[in-house]
Amino acid sequence: MLQTKGLSFSYNSSYIFTFPDILLEQGEDLLILGDSGVGKTTLIQILSGLLSPKSGVVELNGTRFQDLSSKSLDQFRGSNIGIVFQKSHFVRNLNMLDNLLLSLYLSKKPQDKQRVIHLLQEIGMSDKLNSFPEELSDGEQQRAAIATALIKKPDLILADEPTASLDDNNCQKTITLLKEQVSSTNAKLIVITHDQRLKDQFNKSIVL
Repeated sequence: MLQTKGLSFSYNSSYIFTFPDILLEQGEDLLILGDSGVGKTTLIQILSGLLSPKSGVVELNGTRFQDLSSKSLDQFRGSNIGIVFQKSHFVRNLNMLDNLLLSLYLSKKPQDKQRVIHLLQEIGMSDKLNSFPEELSDGEQQRAAIATALIKKPDLILADEPTASLDDNNCQKTITLLKEQVSSTNAKLIVITHDQRLKDQFNKSIVL
């Protein structure tokens, strides 16, 4: 279970972001909608433990982020949370197979080459194993970014504007892929976006 209570954050004293409480059970997904400047990226960084809130609590499966040291929180994030960033982050001189193996290595998970190959097959990129990031289209890079987040079988997937640069067809494919992959592992999914095309794709939603 993911639970937050009373979250707020401030970059300066002139404005404080306050966020609705979240309760998300295993296998559930949540859409968080909001325009620019309402704190969407700030919230996803708090939920991933990359930022500490000014007030409030984040708890994932009984572990309170505020109770962990920086090192312990980094380790916890690496094992339990997968993040799909708005812009893909790959090592440019590694092909996609090695990029995913590197993700497993950094999260201290076994470097299971067969799992990497199987996951790329599942997302329709089995022919891109030896391709480098710059050789991929925008849609392929987004799918590869999702694979990078999913490869370590995290309990929680956080997606920051995963469809912002995609056309309608690839937008639908990306959300379907995310939901199918998360469902297959009984994980939790939060998508944070301004993309109004997604508002009917989720059973649970919050507007910031």
